[in-house]
Amino acid sequence: MADAARPRRRHLALPASRFIGRESELVAIAELLRRGERLVTLWGPAGMGKTRLALELASRWAEAHAGEAVWLCELTACRDLRAVCGAVARAIGAQVAAGRREATLVERIGRALATEGPALLVLDNLEHVLEQAAPALDAWVRAAPELRFLATSRERTRLAGEISYELGPLGLPAEGSTERSAAVALFLDRAAAHRASAPPPPPGDEHLADVAALVRRLEGIPLAIELAAAREGVLGVRGLLARLGSRLDLLAGAARGREARQATLRSAIEWSWDLLDDRERRALACCSAFHGPFTLAAAAAVLAEPDAAAIDRIEALRDKSLLRAAPPRSDGATRFALYEVVRELAAEKLAERGEREAAIERHAAFYLAAGEAAAADFERRGALDALNRIAGDLEELLAVAEGALALATAPRAGSGAAAERALRALCAIEPVLSTRGPFGAQLELLDRALAAAEALAADPRVAARALAARGRARRLRGQAEAALEDLERARAQAAALGAEALLSGILADLGVLHHGRRDMERARDHYAQALALHRALGDRRAEGRALGNLGALHHDERREGEAAAYYEQAIAMAAEIGDGRMEGIFSTNAGLLEQERGAPAQARRRYERAAAILGEVGDLRLLAITLGNLGALHHEEGRLADARACHGRAVGLLREVGDRRSEGIALCRLGAALASVGEVDEARRAIEPAERLLAQLGDEPDVELARVASGFVDLALAQAARRAGRGEEAAAHAGAARRRIARAREGSPSSASRSDDVRLLLRILERSLAALGGLPEARAEGELLLTEGARFVRPPGGGWHDLRERHAARRLLHALAEQQRSAPGRGLSLAALKEAGWPGERILPDAAANRIYVAMNQLRKLGMKPWLRRDADGYSLDPALPVHYVAVEPAAGGGGESHGGERR
Repeated sequence: MADAARPRRRHLALPASRFIGRESELVAIAELLRRGERLVTLWGPAGMGKTRLALELASRWAEAHAGEAVWLCELTACRDLRAVCGAVARAIGAQVAAGRREATLVERIGRALATEGPALLVLDNLEHVLEQAAPALDAWVRAAPELRFLATSRERTRLAGEISYELGPLGLPAEGSTERSAAVALFLDRAAAHRASAPPPPPGDEHLADVAALVRRLEGIPLAIELAAAREGVLGVRGLLARLGSRLDLLAGAARGREARQATLRSAIEWSWDLLDDRERRALACCSAFHGPFTLAAAAAVLAEPDAAAIDRIEALRDKSLLRAAPPRSDGATRFALYEVVRELAAEKLAERGEREAAIERHAAFYLAAGEAAAADFERRGALDALNRIAGDLEELLAVAEGALALATAPRAGSGAAAERALRALCAIEPVLSTRGPFGAQLELLDRALAAAEALAADPRVAARALAARGRARRLRGQAEAALEDLERARAQAAALGAEALLSGILADLGVLHHGRRDMERARDHYAQALALHRALGDRRAEGRALGNLGALHHDERREGEAAAYYEQAIAMAAEIGDGRMEGIFSTNAGLLEQERGAPAQARRRYERAAAILGEVGDLRLLAITLGNLGALHHEEGRLADARACHGRAVGLLREVGDRRSEGIALCRLGAALASVGEVDEARRAIEPAERLLAQLGDEPDVELARVASGFVDLALAQAARRAGRGEEAAAHAGAARRRIARAREGSPSSASRSDDVRLLLRILERSLAALGGLPEARAEGELLLTEGARFVRPPGGGWHDLRERHAARRLLHALAEQQRSAPGRGLSLAALKEAGWPGERILPDAAANRIYVAMNQLRKLGMKPWLRRDADGYSLDPALPVHYVAVEPAAGGGGESHGGERR
């Protein structure tokens, strides 16, 4: 029976090292216990710090609940129920007679626990005796209603009433960050403790970045971090990073004073391995074939077991913390994953069992079949779900390609089949890499696979598909000549094979390539051939693509009516078949056309629709291009903060996916927007690398675009000089901007006539020069020019007027201009004008009408009389009046992306 004279609290021996991180976990578990949960299991894989967290919580619980007993019961050495009963009895100080039956021991301990009143019992390392101890634990929970149990285990008990709390890795810093996350703090603390009197590493962001990279590679596992920290003094952080190919061996024998099962990562994982039965061991070993998260269907294929059996194995491994739940992906399928340290040991065990090659074969067969089916589905429908299926399996398909390449380059039987497998895997993932990037990774693998396939005479149909894929990738990287060579070879092979579906796609790709090089006749010829084949094959999606590309061709040739008609056909066809990506492409192009035709409201609607669709589809490259066009529209309308935000986001996305030409164009636009808000140094930092990049790619209109963007820097410098009263300097900078405009319009054809990107920036630059009185030609004489918020206005044929102190007139003019741009000819009512001119004021209707009349009279006297209209709807501007904003204000008191076909 329990001894009433024993102390109420047992001594809790805490480790000498500091407790770091896990504060949110401590709070959460303590809250569970406070609200009366009787059995809380802290579970997770080896090395996560379950014991350390439980000890810290018990210590704090003891301090906060001085009248309660807090006991720690170590179960590591226990092998059966009798040993568990003895350990619990010793922990709580109960006397139980030896030699009794186990059932009697369980009952006597239950009675002893029931006499304790409120208390906390920590059962540490329960997993290896869980099967024997679970019934006893259930009995003790029922026998002692005031007692709380906190168990640490690599497996849940699954007892009724159990609350399981899964312990994951420590918080990690973001990629490229030097933040002191919990994982970084733990490494720094333990490394300093091991270093003792040795000199510390150099402080600063570079060292912190290395530590951040190391703890990310160690996946935030506390035991791995502590073992690595013990060797930092010998190897240094970069030495540790260089040797992380085998974590199990690197982090061996590094710590003293630990139990054997925690002395190394290997021993910690081996401890869990030993607790599995043979079917579970085989399943875990086979799971090492996966390189990232995997689905239950994939597991069944690799385990070569029926679905029900595979589910049982995966569930058992998950319950024992040897698999973790992976974050959900866009396809919605449940996925599981291994920590790398577990995967390394499982891979060793798979090789020992002699099943490695068979498991890898089953892995490759499953993912090739799934990837090729999804790629064919995407090619047929352009559907988001198909793209997401490929994206969900991307890591595994890349592993299939890499593994096949390793076999293809080895002089052995089956090398030809391996090369073909690599090509098939790379063609399957092309829809994801060509829409979401990075293009560079795809290109490097295709180079290697095609070289191996050529040497080993792989299937010509597979080789032709891969050549076409590389041609598209090379075009997106700005390698036009190499892209043309690949696509022409692919076209010849497809024609020789009679593969009309493949041939039709390659012809369309050649049209896009020639269009981008501005060889319009060749582009037209290839588009026409592709369209005829698409229609013969009944391929509606490909037909829509060809129609849209023909629209882009007419657009670049300034045949706007024909371009609009083709775009509308392509958009309607894309909507009909549910191809959001194609709809987004040609909605963006149609927006460019609307913008050029002076319909900004319609253009904005097109861009916003396209951005929403492309964001949903996940095509980062096309989304970035659309955002760039929307940013250019914002710039043209004087919304400079919005323009800067759009261009900044576009640059980041394009850099991520690796579209170098589009990145250069986006940098030019960003530089122009930055210069327009006076950030000259930042503008130069955007434009100068863009000019170098575009010069490397060798397209003259693109290089001219960078020069026109530099005209905005000239303009900003001219404005600053004028404000400072340095008239000659201002004139010199304005003259430099005028010369850039003249150069862009020189020649036949000029860069301006060949590129809508150049035309757009020229329009904005010319109107902004008009604000300085530096317009080289009378291009804006028939337009109403406004600065942002209508602070300054220049009526057609007049000079500039300062409205900054005429608040009501300024607001009314701004409201009328916005109405004219969004709904030409539709008037604003007196109520709407009252709210625009005197927002929030309570004014009687007659007084409001009088105020509006006075303000309108002021506008008439500024030269707006011919353009102001009044009818039954209210006031409006003449719908024929072009309204434009300029990006620079006059001195106080002073009187798209070149579509080149679709962006695939």
